[in-house]
Order: sequence, then structure tokens, then C-alpha cells
Amino acid sequence: MPDSGPSRSPVTAPAGGAFLFTPAGTDRIFSVEDLNEEQRAMAAEAGRFVQKEVLPRERALESKEGKAAKDMVKVLKKACKLGLAQVEVPEAYGGLGADKVTSLLIADKAGESGDFSVTWGAHSGIGLAPILYFGTDEQKQRWVEAIAGGSKVSCYALSEPGSGSDALGARCSARLNEAGTHYILNGTKQWITNAAWMDIGVVFAKVDGDKFTAFVVERGMAGLEHGTEEHKLGLRGSSTCQLIFTDTPVPVDNVLGEVGKGHKVAFNTLNLGRIKLAGGVISMAKRAIGEGIRYAVDRKQFHTRIIDFGAIREQVADSIIQTYLVESLTYRIAGAIDARLADVDHDAADYVDRQMAAIEEYAVEASIAKVYGSEALAQILDRCLQWHGGYGFVEDYSVEKFVRDARVYRIFEGTNEINRLLIPGTLFKRAMQKRLGLLRAIGATEQAATAGFAPIASDVAPLALAQTALERIKALALLMLSAASGRHGMALDGEQETLVQLANLVIDAYAVDSAVARTLQRTEAGDGDPTLAAVCAVAAVEALERSALAARRLVFTLFAGDEAAAWLAKVAAVRPEAPVNLLPWRRAIAARAVDDGGYKLSSY
Repeated sequence: MPDSGPSRSPVTAPAGGAFLFTPAGTDRIFSVEDLNEEQRAMAAEAGRFVQKEVLPRERALESKEGKAAKDMVKVLKKACKLGLAQVEVPEAYGGLGADKVTSLLIADKAGESGDFSVTWGAHSGIGLAPILYFGTDEQKQRWVEAIAGGSKVSCYALSEPGSGSDALGARCSARLNEAGTHYILNGTKQWITNAAWMDIGVVFAKVDGDKFTAFVVERGMAGLEHGTEEHKLGLRGSSTCQLIFTDTPVPVDNVLGEVGKGHKVAFNTLNLGRIKLAGGVISMAKRAIGEGIRYAVDRKQFHTRIIDFGAIREQVADSIIQTYLVESLTYRIAGAIDARLADVDHDAADYVDRQMAAIEEYAVEASIAKVYGSEALAQILDRCLQWHGGYGFVEDYSVEKFVRDARVYRIFEGTNEINRLLIPGTLFKRAMQKRLGLLRAIGATEQAATAGFAPIASDVAPLALAQTALERIKALALLMLSAASGRHGMALDGEQETLVQLANLVIDAYAVDSAVARTLQRTEAGDGDPTLAAVCAVAAVEALERSALAARRLVFTLFAGDEAAAWLAKVAAVRPEAPVNLLPWRRAIAARAVDDGGYKLSSY
């Protein structure tokens, strides 16, 4: 964990999900303002690499000629030679042994290019992490340095033609041969990034029909081949093929983790992947906003710069707000994981188990980051394309590629629908396990609603307004969690429409909480930038409006008659109305972005 300086208290690591009932500012969160010199240097190195080696060649990399020449593999290997893939690798295996924040920084900078980002992530992230965390010492010695150093290209093969979101429903099979020396794999893996280029792959199959297990496979194994390249909407510079196994013998020494425990490998890897996907969103959003503003400054209609129209500036403000929130919540998660590991001996026998526990602790937050980040990016890119008008629809400008490339982010690493279902389900599960004080918080909120909340004042400072609105957002989320669980009990798992609405309430709570907590810390540190407070105020008030509407709809979904009236009264008692004019703050946010030429609310 980085040194946050003598004037700042250490980053804390509360229980996952505790943000729902902990006032913003109670716990110190990590933000990019806390980056130390080494982390900033690593981010700068990664950023320079992308600017020099990737962006000037983006169109060539996605061309048929570029794919045929495997130009992306050459770029990937250059990045590895620079040491970027060695960040999370322990020193014992030739790496830097750096923390999750540093690893997230690399994913963030790589995200400026969609093609490179997914190629990089499949290789150095989900294609390496399972071996790092679940491999034996001998397995790590065999494969880690080769992957991190770039001499071998890795991939991660979980999805199948008949099982995408239902990962455990895999049909790829493995049976032990009579000699007991090899597992014989049969089946097909679908949508595998880096498949055509892979030398090593983490692959999942069911042993004896029911024991979900992870294996490491290698190019050249008999019966292993890849399919033809998929013709994709976006990410055309990356490789996406099937991996096909026909009686492929895989040595028993290539089992990763334990037979029948592949779900641990898969789900922990997905949690990491979700956080890094959100990290990759940040730089692409910043790049798109910058390019969009520059175009809108130069382009005139009705003798007026496009950027000077209020309708466009409103969209600029929304894009800046969403980027600040994604940046805040994503680095917060990585910092919390690092804080949990700060005092753990890296050489301890249980260090990997402690790492997995720390990552799993923030599974809810990881799902939130993936959903909020990918959907915010989609909205930002759609606006940026709109600013370009018809020119945004042609290949002369980068924004059409951004839109194509980013569409799959809502599908990768578990669809957004699946991640939404996981959020309330995990919260309730932890409450039942007494890992999270959710039930106590719900009880306190219901008591507060009975007493009634005070009206939200219209004449307070923007950051104070944001804090008050955030309190009401959390109250509505807790009330609706109570209402839904009381109405359906254990059957709530089958009420997906309700679970999705509950997830939306929780997502808004965490996104706003992260921005407010970060801004409070910046303010306390002497950064009185009024734009930050304006961002928080607009984000919080709009999230409160969404939450109030969602709560009322949920009441009518769950109840009727007197019961519905009683719950509507509880919602009304939260006083979720903020009688404020957001337009001046929106205009100030947009003006700052136009003056800056893009998103400049952080620098790293």
C-alpha cells in the first residue's frame, strides 16, 4: 500500500458492503491523489507505451493485414519486455511484487485502446492471475516468468457455446486415463481472447462429469486447436476464437488448484477482472471526452461553436461527473484490498489465501465497478459520437471505434445482468453469515423513517448537499432491501426484476459515496476546487431522484393496498426531494472541462 504521507491517516479496509450504512468520510478511502512516486512513474511508463506503440497503429492493428502479421502480439511482447506484466508477480518469480493499485494503474492506461486493453488483460490479468494465486511452486516456476516476460502468450478459457453466464454449466469434459498420468479433455471453449496466439491457457472442464476443475494447457498438445477468427463488431485488433479439444491429453501436474475446486479459481479471477475492466474504462472515457471537446470547439453550426450550445455542455458535464465517479470507486476498491494485505507477510504460507479473502471481501464492490463503469462509458461514448454528428459515424474519427470496442464491456467478466443479481444476493448472504451488519442498519433506518427525516435544505454548500442526499440514497436502498426480503424471503432469488432494481439502488449508493468520500478527503487536504463539490452535488441529487423513483416502483411491485400505502409513507418519510437548481453547477463543470480541453480533475 502506498505511503499516504505523514498528514494523512492510513487507508482503512471496512467490511465489503459496509458503505451502505457507514457515513461517507468515516473511513479513509484510497484515491489517485494518494499515489506514491513509484506508482506514478509506473503509470507514466504505461501511458507513454500506449501513446507511442499502440495509439498511432490502432487502425493498422485491427486491419486484416495487421491481424495476419500478428502485430498485436508484437506490441504485447514489447509491453512485457518493458516489465508491465511483472507488476503483480512476486519477486521470487522475477516480478516486482507490487500492489493491486499499481496493477490497476496499468489496466487503466492500457484501457485507452480497447484492442490492446483486452489483449493485455487476457494475457497479464486473467491469463496469469490463476497461476499466480492457485499454482504450485513448480507450476509458477514453469509458466509465470514466461508469461510475464512475454515469451509465451496466455489466455483464459471459461465460456462455452452453451454456457456463458452459467460458467458452472460447462460441458467441456476431463477424464483421467487408465495410467493416471493425464486427463483427457474434450469440448469447445467460446469467445476466447488471444486464442489464435496462445502458448498457454487456463481452461476449465468437468472431471467425471461434475468436478469443475481448472487446467493449464499448452500449444502443441495433441488434439488442441483453435477455430477461425470471429468477425466482431469491435475489438477487431484482438484475437477471438474457439479453443477446441479432441482427446487432448493434459498432464495431471497441470491441474490448477484442486480437482473439483475450479469455481474458486474462476470466481476469484472474475472479481479481479471486473475491477480491472472498470480501470480500463477510465482512460478510454478521458480520451473520448478530450477528442469530443476538441471537435466541438472547432466545429461551428449556426455561426456558433458546437461546444457553446447548452445542450452539448450539459452532456459534457454528465460525462465529467461519470468519469470522476468511476475513477473514485475503482481505485477505492484496489486500495481497500491493499489495505487488508498491508500487514501480511508476503512470504507467509497463507499469503495467497489472505489475498483471495481480501479480493472476495469486495466482490459486491467489484460487480458494482464493472456495471457502473461499463454503462457510464457507453453513455459517455454515445454522447461523444453525437457531438461529432455524421462524422462520428465514419472511420475518419476515433469515436466510432470507441463505441464499437466498448459495447462488449457490458458482456465481459459476467454480463451486467448477472452482476446486478449478484449484488443484493451477496449482501443478504453476508448478513445471514453475520459478516455484515446489514440487518442492524435496516432496523435503524426503519426507526429513522418512523421518526421522519428533516427536509433537505436548498441553501447549503454543494458538498454538504451531496452528503445529505447520499444519506437519503442509502436510506432508500436499506428500506427497499428490507421490503423485498420481507415480502419474498428465501424466494427472492427468483424475483430477478426486483433484484435488478435493488442492485441499481446499491450501485448509486456506492458510486456517490466514493465520490463524496474522495472529495471530502481532498477538501481536508487543502484542495478547495469548487468543481469537485459541484460534481458531487449533481451526482448525488440525480442519484437521489433515481432512487426515489425506483423505491416507489418497487413498493408497487412488492405490495398492494394498505401495505403499499404503509411502505410509500416510509419512502416519503425519508424526504428524498432536493429543491435545488443544478444548472449553475452543471454549467460550471462543463466550463471547466472546456477550458481544460477534457477531463482534468485528476493527474497521474
